[in-house]
Amino acid sequence: MKQAAARLVALFVLLCACPGMGRGEPQNELYTRRFAFIVGANRGGAGRVTLNYAVEDARSIKNVLEDMGGVMAGDTRFLPEPDRETFFREIAALNGDIERSRSTFRRVEVIFYYSGHSDEENILLGGERISYGEFKDAVMALKADVRIAILDSCASGAMTLPKGVIRKSPFLLDTAYDMKGYAFMTSSSASEAAQESSRLKRSFFTHNLISGMRGAADMNQDGRITLNEAYQFAFDGTLTQTEKTLAGPQHPSYHIQMSGTGDVVITEIWKSSAVLVFGKEIAGKIYIHNRDNVLLVELKKTGGREISVGLEAGSYRIMNIDDADVWECRVVLESERSLVVERNRFVKVDRVPTRSRGDMGPPQPPPARPDLRWRIEIFSGVMDLNPEDLNLRAGFDRLYDTFYDDDQFNYQVRQHLIQSYTTTNAGGQARLLKHAVPLGIRFRYDVNPWLGVSFALNRFNGSQTSAFKTAFEILELDGSTSVYSKEYLRYRLQAGGYIPALGLHLGRRLAANLKLEAFASAGALFGSCSYLMDYRMQSPDTSSMRGDLANFQSGLLEEKGKGRGVSLEIGAKIEWRVFRQAGLFAEAGYAYQTVSSVSGSGSHTVPTDRSSWEGTWGIKQDAVVKPWGIGRFLWPSNAWEGFNGTWWQARDFVLDLSGFQLKLGLFFNF
Repeated sequence: MKQAAARLVALFVLLCACPGMGRGEPQNELYTRRFAFIVGANRGGAGRVTLNYAVEDARSIKNVLEDMGGVMAGDTRFLPEPDRETFFREIAALNGDIERSRSTFRRVEVIFYYSGHSDEENILLGGERISYGEFKDAVMALKADVRIAILDSCASGAMTLPKGVIRKSPFLLDTAYDMKGYAFMTSSSASEAAQESSRLKRSFFTHNLISGMRGAADMNQDGRITLNEAYQFAFDGTLTQTEKTLAGPQHPSYHIQMSGTGDVVITEIWKSSAVLVFGKEIAGKIYIHNRDNVLLVELKKTGGREISVGLEAGSYRIMNIDDADVWECRVVLESERSLVVERNRFVKVDRVPTRSRGDMGPPQPPPARPDLRWRIEIFSGVMDLNPEDLNLRAGFDRLYDTFYDDDQFNYQVRQHLIQSYTTTNAGGQARLLKHAVPLGIRFRYDVNPWLGVSFALNRFNGSQTSAFKTAFEILELDGSTSVYSKEYLRYRLQAGGYIPALGLHLGRRLAANLKLEAFASAGALFGSCSYLMDYRMQSPDTSSMRGDLANFQSGLLEEKGKGRGVSLEIGAKIEWRVFRQAGLFAEAGYAYQTVSSVSGSGSHTVPTDRSSWEGTWGIKQDAVVKPWGIGRFLWPSNAWEGFNGTWWQARDFVLDLSGFQLKLGLFFNF
């Protein structure tokens, strides 16, 4: 009881301190005041057809802004069919209201909306004209922090071409929001017609803009519709609905010049008179009609998440069309209340067989547009490789040369068999294989917006080629010099493979054109590997300490192998839809790829002879005892006969091609 009494006292003190709050007029300087200037003009002058829905479009925008856009009823100027003089007189009066508000409110914002006729240079009000230059100057002269102008008229895109408790209390109280500047949004490009629809009983652009503002554009489900979200939803919907009309596709335009942080919030769903919430089980196209059977909101909903739409209190008919069926329900929304609609409220209805004869007859929900569920993806990139067993070949040759060259010469010096020696090197030494280039094509089918399956054909190849020479100049005891050199004209390690793989993709859309996915794939790996040495050696004569090599002055040694293993890959992918049916993507992940049984051919060619063989790859091991030390060597090979030596097979050879991968690609939907 004491706590309740304390709260009542605090509330009384607050009301006394802020008397404006009790009258529905926000006076606190933390509030933002938002004005709306709404113009609708069906008549465009002599020689121009009279529009049917321009004034109604303007009235609908007015209702949305006053219902859930933070605009008080007294702060809206609604001008149906104004003339030029009225237009500029009301603009001047609005500027006066703005200047008087700046001393009381923290921020002042203006939203201008025009629906009517225009051409490439002018807004057309009856028989009078207002040039885009005059209009833009009038908007820019307003003393507001933010000015947003929305034009739904033909060729309006020319305007955007750049040359260089109170229920309606404003909700822009977030301290992270301090955007200032202007934005111009138009319903068409500079050379396009803005189109009306008798089925929608309004223009395509305004219909989609209102649907977005009432909640359909809330992609991140934060309950707020930003300027960017509203424009993107209106753009996508307008383009989709006008692609097949006689006038052709209509592309809304957008030009923004803002500074600061945050984003401009246009509407807030939970500030509307009533809220309609669609449950997680509902998916597909949703059409909301009012009691006069006028289509108010149109949206596409995915399953697994709720979506909220702000509406005025009243009766509504809702149609839901999923992949297979048509569902219908009727609801009554009460003021200041929200209503959750689940699947059990809908009744399945039969589809009505019709034959299209233009845009006649009673309004019907549009057929659901077929989804572009099939996709082709083409990609390339870079992948890490670490085939340790294959790279042992380069390590073996380094160690072998060091043992028989530097170690032996140092021993000769210590034993006073030679005076000294010097070493010169050009090109370094054999380099290890560390990277490969993938290339592939993927065929994919999207089961629903968040789940896809795919089949991919991948190929990757990595090759590391070296060329180097090492020379030794030996000072003999008698003062003479001997020169010994070993040159690798070409030293190459290679590994690659082919992978037919099945994949699973799980994702969610971050924005209208941006999607994030996680994926996993598995398939058979048809791997291959090889090494090649094209070498040349020079020594003074057969009596030198390396005389046993005089029989192999030059040669070409090559061994190849193929095998079958398994590939498993997991990763993440982000895609950007550039056009309706095409876009770009980047994906990164880790692939486990290994082949445990590799076999193939080998050959060794010298000037006087050539030998060849077939065999299974393994890891050879050898231990050599010389006066200067003991050498222990490991190297991969498929040669097991015809070579004398003390080696033995230490273990099986494993071709491990695992590593991280980065791929960039293009996708095409159909």
